[in-house]
Amino acid sequence: MTTGPRLRLGESLLPGVLAVALFGVMALVVLNTSFTTQMADAGYPEGISITSEIGYAMLDLTALQSTEGNVGNTEPFLAAFILIAVVLDAALDASLVLAKRESEGQPVAALTSVSGSPGSTDSSQVATTDGGFGDEAETDVAREDASDTETGGEDR
Repeated sequence: MTTGPRLRLGESLLPGVLAVALFGVMALVVLNTSFTTQMADAGYPEGISITSEIGYAMLDLTALQSTEGNVGNTEPFLAAFILIAVVLDAALDASLVLAKRESEGQPVAALTSVSGSPGSTDSSQVATTDGGFGDEAETDVAREDASDTETGGEDR
């Protein structure tokens, strides 16, 4: 007689229960919020671009900022804009650090010049598929030679 599937009650139960509880709380918040009254009162005056106001605040061009229907204090938007720019720059730098290829603790560039003259490469090293150099890489000719010797090749 086969038994039915069992619920694993180990370490994976708590994160699952927390995820379901978080989803329930978020669903309750969304369902109990009335968006219609907030949408009517929210926003900025018609005809004024908040994007241009943030740009004028960033470049300190107070003479160009609108006076009619004044958007007013755009510095919090500017602070958020700069904070997002710094975080995205840090993420880009981190992605470059993580993507850097290293061999034996030394950084390896995709296109390197071993002998010092630009455009020349050391013929004893074979280019790998990602553009670097490695001993374990094979060329098509080396692969064909190896397959010929393994199967007997043309000597049969």
